Amino acid sequence: MIPRDVRDSLAKEDLPVLYEIRDFVAELISGKEMEKSRPGKASDKRACREILEEKHSNSITYRLERIACGKNCKGCPHGPYWYGYWREGGKTRSRYIGKKLKDIKKE
Repeated sequence: MIPRDVRDSLAKEDLPVLYEIRDFVAELISGKEMEKSRPGKASDKRACREILEEKHSNSITYRLERIACGKNCKGCPHGPYWYGYWREGGKTRSRYIGKKLKDIKKE
């Protein structure tokens, strides 16, 4: 059950803030689901990515990340590269964007 003070605070927020809160909660849920389904693996996967910057647009979260390829190469970590993350069908989806992120509109 959501505490009344939290509900009241959320009701006062405008749409862009609510979108950010929704994205934040979706990431929390995704992380907890990952930990539950694969104990010990979630932290290992996150350790391979370093998040340098994060931007939000509507229901998509964009992250600038450095990636470790896991092949013991001498060039790790690689990047930084932009990735887009969103929720679809109860799962977190992602897509490689590239080295540059074009201007995004916050809605």
